[in-house]
Amino acid sequence: MINTRHRIEFDPDRCVGCQLCYKSCFVDVIRWDAESRRPVFKYVSDCEHCFYCEALCKQNAIHVIPAYASEHLLQSFDPYR
Repeated sequence: MINTRHRIEFDPDRCVGCQLCYKSCFVDVIRWDAESRRPVFKYVSDCEHCFYCEALCKQNAIHVIPAYASEHLLQSFDPYR
């Protein structure tokens, strides 16, 4: 697991239950709750911030906010010097 501080903002009032976000997530960050007919964002720290879910949501219910300052995303070449 990559430990980042990504956030995904979700507005359930805008969601129509189309499942496009769930089906587009190739790393299983988004799961589907059949009972509530809404996505569940289970493993946000594993998000690859590809923005597929946000781009496919026609209702504008999802906003992916990557944490570019997370320590695991910063590159350092010091060990190679």
